[in-house]
Amino acid sequence: MRGERVELSATTLENHAAKIANALRDAYALDAGAVVHLSLPLHWQLSAWCAGVWTAGCILVAGDDPAEDIDLAVVDESTAAQRTRDDVPTVAVSMHPFGLPITADLPPGVTDATLDVRSQPDAFLFEAMGGSTPALRAHGTALSQSDVLDAARTQAEAWGLTEGGRLLVPATTTGLPALLAALAVPLASGGSVVIARTSDATDDQAAMVAAERVTAIASP
Repeated sequence: MRGERVELSATTLENHAAKIANALRDAYALDAGAVVHLSLPLHWQLSAWCAGVWTAGCILVAGDDPAEDIDLAVVDESTAAQRTRDDVPTVAVSMHPFGLPITADLPPGVTDATLDVRSQPDAFLFEAMGGSTPALRAHGTALSQSDVLDAARTQAEAWGLTEGGRLLVPATTTGLPALLAALAVPLASGGSVVIARTSDATDDQAAMVAAERVTAIASP
């Protein structure tokens, strides 16, 4: 978003991931293998929730991928009303730059995830997951955590992202590429990610590439 800049260190992201994972297992009573339907826009919260879902050992399904067996729907506050399914527990994630609680009224049955997440410990309290843990389902294809990293390495190569590089993810990036770019691609490549929430007009993008020392640009 123009005028908005949030930078997350590896330690801060790890803390967010642990809090979200603890909330999934404790506050939302999900076991490893539960299915989480994640419908968030490009934002640092997308990175944090991907990390949290996988830390908890849950299976992530992208928002644009229809799924029937959903255990929890995670939506952004502005689309909570349109994305809610009455038969699925739904939580809304604040898009405030600093993750402050949602101030707008939420639809009946939708709760603010901020309050559940922020009260959790900074360290994951449950069992650690392994590479064979189911992690992602994309249009009927199931991927383990190791498979996700393999897919991310392939995607990094396709985008020309090398070790230690910085990946710019334009606002037009959606679906599986956006999910991978938000977390798995920078992890697999040993790099970092710059998520753009502005228009990707040529002048804006060129300025961001220079300012953020970008070495590769994601494509949809």
